[in-house]
Amino acid sequence: MVEFFTGLQPLQTDETDPDLMISRIQELDRSQVIDRILLGYSSTWPHNHATAPFALAMSERFSPIVAHRPGVMAPVAAARYFATLDVLARGRLAINVVVGGSDKDLRRESDDLSKTDRYRRAIEYLDIIRRAWTETEPFDHRGEYYTAEAVKLRTKPLQGQVPILMGGESADAVDFGARHADLYMLWGEPLAGTKERIDRVTAAAERHGRAMRFSLSLRLFIGDTDDDAWARARAVERQIADAAGTPAFLRSSSTDTSVGRQRALALTDHELHDDCFWTGLTKLLGGFANSQALVGTEERVLDTLGRYRELGVDAFLVTTGAEAAWDPSLEGFLARAKKELA
Repeated sequence: MVEFFTGLQPLQTDETDPDLMISRIQELDRSQVIDRILLGYSSTWPHNHATAPFALAMSERFSPIVAHRPGVMAPVAAARYFATLDVLARGRLAINVVVGGSDKDLRRESDDLSKTDRYRRAIEYLDIIRRAWTETEPFDHRGEYYTAEAVKLRTKPLQGQVPILMGGESADAVDFGARHADLYMLWGEPLAGTKERIDRVTAAAERHGRAMRFSLSLRLFIGDTDDDAWARARAVERQIADAAGTPAFLRSSSTDTSVGRQRALALTDHELHDDCFWTGLTKLLGGFANSQALVGTEERVLDTLGRYRELGVDAFLVTTGAEAAWDPSLEGFLARAKKELA
């Protein structure tokens, strides 16, 4: 069955009232269509290692995907943290391993490795974590980036291993994902580009004897008519354009040289692709992730999601609006989509 994810910043920047956070968590906990919620990571945001356990304690169904950077915590400590959290979560946990696209953001946390080195380190990092989750006897590790002795976890993840989600467009990212990802997260692209990415990652995973699942990130602008949907999309476009030069909305930095950002920006040569794939916000936000959108009636958007499903997309990370956030108004459409895209 198709899954739907969304994104959430439980505690927003500069926010000091946890009651607002509780309200957001409870709203998503009531959803009958959202399977997982991505809690992102930035060196300037409230720390998701604090907000995720809080959210789990305040909810019954809320299932977080906790974004995590290799390098901010030693691998054995990370294995222990996530194993413990998975037990407390009753198996509701997943991890989004984020190697990092912004060197500036990484250097804030004293990480100055090159991107190629970060991916090599991430492979070793996950090698240790997976071994710590599964080994029954103490083991030693001596590698390029880490040394550890007599590693043994007395608490294992409830799921056996916590699902690992990751994304990335570079050759290094594909190699890392092929080795360790359980689900590969793709930015929104038109159908042809999505097929090319799925085929490439699938082939890499098969070389490691692994199967791969895929998610696709999209903003949805849905209306009773196409004109209604486009009116909503254009209103958000104006809102973001009017805030140019302010920190009101997250944008990609010009120093971000990631392959994913370059692919996203290349799409903006045309505003509309396929039937209803729109790049207007991608251009305004400098290629920022999850700025690609589908615009149209329920039937038009559902047909497009079905085409992605046929290509091998197993889950969709959906948001809407200028903030790329969850909106309960999507609940009815996604309930229909779950039935028709099963």
